[in-house]
Amino acid sequence: MWFGNIVWLGAILVSIPMAVVTFEALLAVVRGTSKQCDAGLDPFPSSVVLVPAHNEEEVIGRTLESIAVDLPPNCRVLCVAHNCSDATAEIARRNGAEAIEVRDAGTGGKPDALKAGLSWLDANPPEVVVIVDADCTVGQGTIRILATQASVLNRPVMGAYFFASDASAGIATLSELAVMLKNFIRPLGLSIVGLPCLLNGSGSAYPFHLIRNAPHGEQSIAEDYQLSVDLLRMGYPTTFVPWARIDGQLPKQENTALRQRRRWEHGHLLLAFRSAPILLLEGLVRLDKNRIGLALELSVPPLAFLGLMWGIVAGLSLVQFVIYQNGPLLLLLAIAVLLAVTVITSWIHFVGARATFSALVAAPRYLLWKLPLYRDFFTRRETRWMKTGRD
Repeated sequence: MWFGNIVWLGAILVSIPMAVVTFEALLAVVRGTSKQCDAGLDPFPSSVVLVPAHNEEEVIGRTLESIAVDLPPNCRVLCVAHNCSDATAEIARRNGAEAIEVRDAGTGGKPDALKAGLSWLDANPPEVVVIVDADCTVGQGTIRILATQASVLNRPVMGAYFFASDASAGIATLSELAVMLKNFIRPLGLSIVGLPCLLNGSGSAYPFHLIRNAPHGEQSIAEDYQLSVDLLRMGYPTTFVPWARIDGQLPKQENTALRQRRRWEHGHLLLAFRSAPILLLEGLVRLDKNRIGLALELSVPPLAFLGLMWGIVAGLSLVQFVIYQNGPLLLLLAIAVLLAVTVITSWIHFVGARATFSALVAAPRYLLWKLPLYRDFFTRRETRWMKTGRD
């Protein structure tokens, strides 16, 4: 009896996040991005594009050039050269940005750089702050859309943050699709039903008074996710803005990419296990759909980890089925088929069949590549914010 109860509990805990992803991806495919955002109809607020940077002399010029292409007249750019030992600040100034050089203990990473930049802005505060990482490029109209939406809605907004890789290996391509699912397809589904999304790094915007007084994701290496939760508890859920595009670069070297994923996913898993249940309970007690929605979103682990957990529970349910002729095996098989079909369909819808099936060939190798990362979560978890090295 105890064995069957454990298997059923595991099946339910695995099926819930799988159902969440299925629902979000299905909504994104059915509804898409047909509704357009015309930021030009609203007055543009006074804004600052805040660019935190640590030794980014090789890439920051490209980032600032992309920002300057259609920078609105009521907007300026501030680069925070955080503990830099290179020419990041000088290059920023040559590209027309303000630049401040900040030095501290170097243990807080990007959140400390943001706090330093926001403190600097107290002397001449803008209405809105847009945050763009130093290694990204922004699409046309992105700054205007983000700033305007943050001002009109008076809440944080998140753009569509994509990743690409110059590498042609299947793992790199599958990583791109996995990030696309997390940063674009699933938030798009949430926005269609009016639920908040998670902040996903570069390409977010906030009313200045809000971000200035926010906790900035303290005590978490997944600082953007933690900030999403903190702002929601303050009464400011994050809105997804799919028309604002930001592009980042995946590391070409697999070791560098794995270190990047280690920080991302260890931080996410810790919040999924620690914070999501508390947030869900708060939502149920308050009958708050935003808390419930964000808790369910936060509870979805990385896709590869979810697949591993499904495989373990499915194996146990198969044993139960063989011995006792009952159990959740059919439920697990059904939810797995629904998830696979919906996710693959969403990828085909947004990037095409050829790219999707080419990437899926690398799925077994991708899973094996990430096994050490998940092992380390339980044995030697990442606890410090570490910047991803450049290739």
